Amino acid sequence: MESRADHSGRIVLDLPALTRLRDAARQQTPAFRNTEQRANDALARPIASGYQGFEWADAVASLALMWQATGDARYAQGAITYLNALLDDRFAVGDGKGGDAVVRYDSGYGIRTFGAYSALAYDWLRQAPGMTDSLRKKILQRLEHWISWYQEQGYLRDQAISNYYWGYLTTLSFAGLAAAGESAAADRWLEQARRELSERVLPIFRDQLAGGGWPEGWQYGEYTTLEIALVAKAMKTGAGVDVLSKLPWLGQVVIHHAHALLPDESSVYDGGTWGEHPAVPSGLAVAAVSIALDGVDAERVAQARWLAAHALPPLRREQAWVGLLAERLDAEQRSPRDGATSLLVSGQGLAFVRSDWSHSSVWASFQAGPHLAEDHQDADQGHFELFRGADGLLVDGGGSEGSATINHNCLLVDDGGEVMNYPPNQGVWGLKVKTTRFGDDGVAAVAVGDLTDAYAPKCIVEGCSKRAVESMTRSFVFVRPSLLVIDDRVTTNSPETAVTWAAHVTKLPAIASDLASAVVGQSRVDIRTIEPSGAHPLVRREPTPSGEGSHRLNQPWGPMWRIEVTSPVKRRERSFLHFITAGPANAQAPLALPLHGQGLSGAIGGVGGRVIAVLFNSAPSSAPVTNAGAALGGVADLVVIAGLTPGKHYRVSLTPPNCELRLTESTNFSDPQAGAGGFLRLTALDCGR
Repeated sequence: MESRADHSGRIVLDLPALTRLRDAARQQTPAFRNTEQRANDALARPIASGYQGFEWADAVASLALMWQATGDARYAQGAITYLNALLDDRFAVGDGKGGDAVVRYDSGYGIRTFGAYSALAYDWLRQAPGMTDSLRKKILQRLEHWISWYQEQGYLRDQAISNYYWGYLTTLSFAGLAAAGESAAADRWLEQARRELSERVLPIFRDQLAGGGWPEGWQYGEYTTLEIALVAKAMKTGAGVDVLSKLPWLGQVVIHHAHALLPDESSVYDGGTWGEHPAVPSGLAVAAVSIALDGVDAERVAQARWLAAHALPPLRREQAWVGLLAERLDAEQRSPRDGATSLLVSGQGLAFVRSDWSHSSVWASFQAGPHLAEDHQDADQGHFELFRGADGLLVDGGGSEGSATINHNCLLVDDGGEVMNYPPNQGVWGLKVKTTRFGDDGVAAVAVGDLTDAYAPKCIVEGCSKRAVESMTRSFVFVRPSLLVIDDRVTTNSPETAVTWAAHVTKLPAIASDLASAVVGQSRVDIRTIEPSGAHPLVRREPTPSGEGSHRLNQPWGPMWRIEVTSPVKRRERSFLHFITAGPANAQAPLALPLHGQGLSGAIGGVGGRVIAVLFNSAPSSAPVTNAGAALGGVADLVVIAGLTPGKHYRVSLTPPNCELRLTESTNFSDPQAGAGGFLRLTALDCGR
C-alpha cells in the first residue's frame, strides 16, 4: 500500500469529496463495496471495451476512485492500463485499433467514453504512479485530434438537446478543466466549454426543457443527465464557475422521475427511444443530481436521495462509482411524493397523473408539446397511456425503431399524400404543438393539447401554407381514481381526408358494439366510443403494412393490437369522444351514455359506484359562454365541465324534469371559478332537491 498525495481533483473531486471517499473506504460502506467489486473485476482480467468503450470508461473511473479512496497502487496501475486502452485501442486491451480515429465511428458517439474519460483520468490520476509526463502529453494529443474532428464533423455538435452533443461537451469541459494552465489547447477548450454553456445550454434548457424532461427518452437521458450534472459540478470545483444555480432543470429531473415511475416501480414512462419494454428504471440520473446539487439545493438533493434509497435500483455495477460519489449514509432524505399526484413537464408538454401513490394506483400520461430533439424523439403528439398497478392497459406500442405515430395512441390522418409527407403519421416539423391548459384540483385533472402543427408538411420550413389538418385539439380528463375521458376535435382541409382514433393493447381485445375491452394481468380496460355516434371499434394485429423508414414503420415491441375508430368522411369537422375506465380484471364494463346540448356535449356513466358526467364546452375559446346546457337526466355524483376559460367565473343551474344543466359566464365572484385547466368540478347534483 502506497500513500497518495492529498491532491484534490478539479473535476468534482474537491477536498470534501475526497474526505468522504476515504471515510467510505474505512467504513466499508455499501457503495464503496460495490465500486470495489467493480474495480477488482477489472483488475482480475482484461475486459473488452463494450459498446463504444463504455466498459473501459467505467473501469477507469472506478479504479481511479478506488486509488483515491484507498491509496492502493494496484488500482492506479489498473486505471492507467485502461486509460492506455482508451488512447490506443478499440475492442480489446492492446489491439492497437483505436487512436486518433476511434471516436469517428457512429458519427462520433464514442467521444463520450474515449474522450471524456481520458480527460477525467488526466485529472483524477494526476499524482498516480504511472501518470508520466509522456502519458499526459499523449492524452492531450489524442484529445486535440478527437475534439477538433468533432467540432468539424461530429453529429449534432450544435444541438444541446442531444445525447451526442453532451458526449462532446463533456469531453470539451473535462479536457479544458483537467489541463487548464498546463496547455494552451486546454485553455482554449475551457473557454469554448464556458461559451457553450452560457450561450447555448443555459438558454435552451431554460426555455425549452422546463420541467426536467428529456425528449429523446430516458434510455439516453439517464447517462446524459450524468454528463450534464458532472459538467456543471466540475465547472464549480475546477474553475469556480457557477452553472448549477442557473440550471434548474437538474432539480426538476428529480420531480420528473418521481412522477414518471409507474405505480409498481418496476418500469417507467417510455416516451422516446427504448431498447426494451417495459422500460426499466434507473437510479443514475437522481444520483448524479444529488452529487451536483449538494450544497446548492437541499430540498431536491434530499428528494433525490429518497428516490435512490426507496424507489429506484441501486448502482451496483455500471456506474457504481457514481453511487459512491453520491453516497451520504446519514444525510437527510425526503419523499417527493408528499405533494401533488400530477405533474406537467411544461417544456416537453408532458403530463403525468395518478390516483394516489400506492403500488396499485391508476396512472396515466398525456403528451402534447413541440418537436425538440433532432433524433430519438417520437412522433407521438397527443399520445396517452393508462396503467393500473403493474398492468399496462393502453401502452406505447412502438419498439426501439417504432417512433412513427402509428405505434402510439394518437390520431392517424391520411390525406393520400396530397399534403402530408408520411400519412397517416405526423411529421417532425411541428414546433407549435403545445399543452395549452393543465390543472388538477385533487379529484379531476385536465390537460388540453393543440396538436395541429404535428401534422404540418415539410414545406412549412420554406413557408408554405398547405395543411391537411387545419386544427386539432385533444382534451384529456382524468377523474380519480379510474376514469379517463378523451375528447378530440379536428378540422381537415378536405372532407375526404381520413381521420382514425388509435389505441394500443398487449392482449387481444373483445369488441361488443361501441365497447372495446382488454384484460391485462389483474386489470381490465374498457373503452367506450361515444362519438362518432354509432361507430364500432375494430382491431388490427400489429405490425400492419406501413411503409419503410422511421417515420412510417409500424414496429411493435411485443404482441400488440391496435384498436381503431374511424370518423365518417364527407365533412371537414370530425370529433371523437371516448369514455375509458381501468378496473379489476373481473369487473363489469361500466355503462356510459352521450350527453348533448347547446354548447355542451360529453358523456355520463357509472364508475366505481358513482355517476360521473364529463362535459366539454364546444364554443370557440374567444366567445363567452352565454347559455350552454345539457340534460343530465337525473342524479350525478360528480360533473366535470372542461373547455372553459381559466380564471372566469360561471353560474351553474339545474332545471327539472330532465336535470338540464345550464352554464353562463358570471361577474359574480361568489360563483365557481375555472382554474388553470379551464374546468369546473361540481358534486352531488340532484335536480330533484
